[in-house]
Amino acid sequence: MEKSRLTALFEKYRTGTMTPEEEQEFFSRLWADHPEEELNTVLRKVFDEHQTQHTFFTEQETERMLAHIKKKSGLRRVGNYRSFWRYAAAVFLVLGAAFFLHHTLMKRNLFTPMAEKVVVTKDVAPGNEKAIITLADGSKIDVDQVANGTFDDHGNTFLKEKKGLLNYTANQANGQDVAYHTMTIPKGGQYQLVLADGTKVWLNAASSLHYPTQFKGTVREVSVTGEAYFEVAHHPEKPFLVTCHGQTIRVLGTHFNVRAYPDEPSVKTTLLTGSISLLTKASTNQEALKLQPGDEATQQANGEINVKHLTNAAMSVAWTEGYFAFYHSDLENVLRELSRWYNVDFKIKAKTSKTYTGRIDRQLTLAELMNGLQLSGVPIQIEDKHNIIVLPNK
Repeated sequence: MEKSRLTALFEKYRTGTMTPEEEQEFFSRLWADHPEEELNTVLRKVFDEHQTQHTFFTEQETERMLAHIKKKSGLRRVGNYRSFWRYAAAVFLVLGAAFFLHHTLMKRNLFTPMAEKVVVTKDVAPGNEKAIITLADGSKIDVDQVANGTFDDHGNTFLKEKKGLLNYTANQANGQDVAYHTMTIPKGGQYQLVLADGTKVWLNAASSLHYPTQFKGTVREVSVTGEAYFEVAHHPEKPFLVTCHGQTIRVLGTHFNVRAYPDEPSVKTTLLTGSISLLTKASTNQEALKLQPGDEATQQANGEINVKHLTNAAMSVAWTEGYFAFYHSDLENVLRELSRWYNVDFKIKAKTSKTYTGRIDRQLTLAELMNGLQLSGVPIQIEDKHNIIVLPNK
């Protein structure tokens, strides 16, 4: 029954006849950690037809990407280079099943001519773990440049456990005044932080978190810009408050993601487990908006908040698992994400109404990712490390 359902959804997607609810169900299946085996069958015919017309990735690129996929997913070696999974693993799993389907094979132009391959004079490596800590006195620590170990800020201590992780739970300075630190993640970076109460925070590229080295008093309060995923330690007697762009998120113990970049038109808060309440400058505790697991609240610049329930809320935190995840995102939104992670600037010479849906591995080099993006028919040229031009569609 399940197999026939997947096949039916696939055919509806190909013919453009599925409902929005069916589309969400379809993409949830495609984004699953272990894609259903039936996908091999339903996609093989479409792939074989496409591969006879176009060979997009070089054999060397496919080998490198497939090796990375095997490492992350445990895929076994299969077939020769022209077999389905050796190509589809590079396109289908790395770039995301929906990316491959939606822009290469689907909609009105099922088999449109491929654009020329991306021209690269200098490739760009993906981002990695890097962060700057600003201490209470204003001095800064480039965390990536220092050895693992304990640091002291006038009696307030924290531990660099390993590359990519700072931990404040070992802080023994209970008699000291509370100090405030700020972790800033540059473009091309990400980092994980464990706060003094045990709350875990993942910070995405071009983001920052302002927080105390200890939590005293009746509340725990931090502020964030950019994007952060929180797994809040449960302390019912001390609510946890996150402030960002005039919005306050109040929690006791839960998992949620907040996206509050200054260059984006809205603030998005997505709840995965537990419950949270949102307060704006104009609201009171009695008027706070309460979210349930799977809800995503979008606050516009004028303060208006809209809530929708997501079929696959985990998509919002795909970045913590090493993926970009897009769902009907326009090109500008996609390029903002890529700009932060690869620390490059984009220039768009021609507007496009296309939207992008899919999951992309964040460990691809920029040239590899751009090759995949061109599967959508958007011709791109990488001129140098800091200037990427999206050429006009032909």
